[in-house]
Amino acid sequence: MSVSYLSICHARKHECSVCLNSITDYLYPDEVSSHSWRNKYVFILSGCKHLMHRECSDNWDRHCRDLSDRDLSLPFVPTCPACKTEISEGNLAKNRLDCDFPLDSEKAETKDPKPSFLETPVNTAPLTLDAVRMLMDEAVRRNNFPAMWQLKSRYGITLSAAQFKDVLWQTLPQSFHEYVIPSAENKIRMALDLMTHDDASERLVSDFLQEVLKTKGYPEDVVNRLAESKILSENAQKEAFDFFVSTGRFDYAQAMKEQYGISLNGAQLKEQLFKTYEAKKNYQLQRILSLYDKDNKSCTVILREVLKTVAMQPQDYSPKLFDRSYGNFFDNYMIFINTLLSHGVRDQTAVNAAMTKAVSTLGSHGLEWAGQLKTNYQATIDSGKLEVAMDRAVDERQFFLLELIFPLFACDDTDTANSRLLEKLASKLDPRFYYIYRMAKNACQQRLASSGCTSQKAIDTLINKAIENKDIPWASELNSKYNAYLDTKMFNHHILDQVGDLKRCKHTDPCFLDDLITSLRFVKTDNPDLPGTIERMVERIRKMEKFPLQQHVVDKLRSFAEDIQTPLMVNN
Repeated sequence: MSVSYLSICHARKHECSVCLNSITDYLYPDEVSSHSWRNKYVFILSGCKHLMHRECSDNWDRHCRDLSDRDLSLPFVPTCPACKTEISEGNLAKNRLDCDFPLDSEKAETKDPKPSFLETPVNTAPLTLDAVRMLMDEAVRRNNFPAMWQLKSRYGITLSAAQFKDVLWQTLPQSFHEYVIPSAENKIRMALDLMTHDDASERLVSDFLQEVLKTKGYPEDVVNRLAESKILSENAQKEAFDFFVSTGRFDYAQAMKEQYGISLNGAQLKEQLFKTYEAKKNYQLQRILSLYDKDNKSCTVILREVLKTVAMQPQDYSPKLFDRSYGNFFDNYMIFINTLLSHGVRDQTAVNAAMTKAVSTLGSHGLEWAGQLKTNYQATIDSGKLEVAMDRAVDERQFFLLELIFPLFACDDTDTANSRLLEKLASKLDPRFYYIYRMAKNACQQRLASSGCTSQKAIDTLINKAIENKDIPWASELNSKYNAYLDTKMFNHHILDQVGDLKRCKHTDPCFLDDLITSLRFVKTDNPDLPGTIERMVERIRKMEKFPLQQHVVDKLRSFAEDIQTPLMVNN
């Protein structure tokens, strides 16, 4: 089946349709003289808008005339070398001498056509093989790709090994860059389509690959074009694969793994993983992990080693872990560990180390991840380190983090941790700072609601703090729900403080005694120190300067003493 030159050459609108080099100027001055439009005539065909250097146009025209002279069945008709559109007197090529013509707007209008008469195979060759080879030699020498393709499609002749080498080596630029790569790739594609598939030519492809790898710049697309030819030697395949890996083109390396069965060895796998981690390019991890042989036991060992090394890398509470800027260390660390774990890499020491680092971030993001590590991978952490994190969260007033830290304790440690936390929070119930008091109080209420408390000392500490802050509603809640009680010292202080308020305000209505009466239940009635405490309070109140409700207070305390059957000796 015949194919048109336009559909095979993939020439872009800024490339010469004959030599396939770029018409526009290059970025590199040392290459301007050999490939650019500068100091050359440039033709743009007014009909189809395809471009040519004048020298290339002359080469194509000369080839068509020579072929017409030799093949009488092929009349000479001026055509565009790309799309074979006939050039009539009204559609002559226009001469352009400068770079100011609007290339962006003058793109080719001709769609990919069917093969023209010039490219249609003949049933009987009107030319001798030697004559066709002479024309092919001339086309190769002049870098005339449409002529080469015409000779192949019409007469079935392909490039000899020597011709193939000439075409390939002519495509090598001094360096590969954004202007050169598409042109070079197109010319190499053409050469591969024109080659003869004999041993000598196929060896040349591997040799050419080595030359490409020596050329400076970024020849990844060209190397990939050669790899897709499927005629590289085993050594050349490995060289191409290693090149893709070293340049980070893991998509091309993956294609070669699927095509040739090449995979990363342990050393490469380790190097690329660490390189990707250090560069914070975790989006490439899955591609790297797809490039090794899953049955390679040495690679499995390497993966565990990498996981362990990275997981244990930063110290606990390292400044890196607290860096919350964009693209910070911890996010990179977490994604890397997660990717390896989701890939099936397992090492319990590494998982536990990662959980410890996550806790030491003292951030919701890290603590949530620590919870996931515990749930999904049975990660554990020393309770002492959790207590340190808990204390830091309280000291730094990040009370909201406590609900993320507490579930990380092992079941056997929860009661002790809960009691310790409540006592720590109680130390922050400072009556001088209402905002801090309120946050600490909310944290206590959440903790009690979640886990309750088995430590009488902890809840008694809380009620003492509540009374100290004159938070009677919360003290009542602690007393009724959790059996919290005041010590006798705080009880004495609280009652006398309320009596002082009654005296100062000179209240006369007995309803103002309600808070005092409520407070009486905040003390434990079987406390052996209670009788003496009440006796001393009554005596002190009676010796105060007279105030309206003084006798009511004394009566209430006496009644309370009688109810708990405490004999009270009062001097009348």
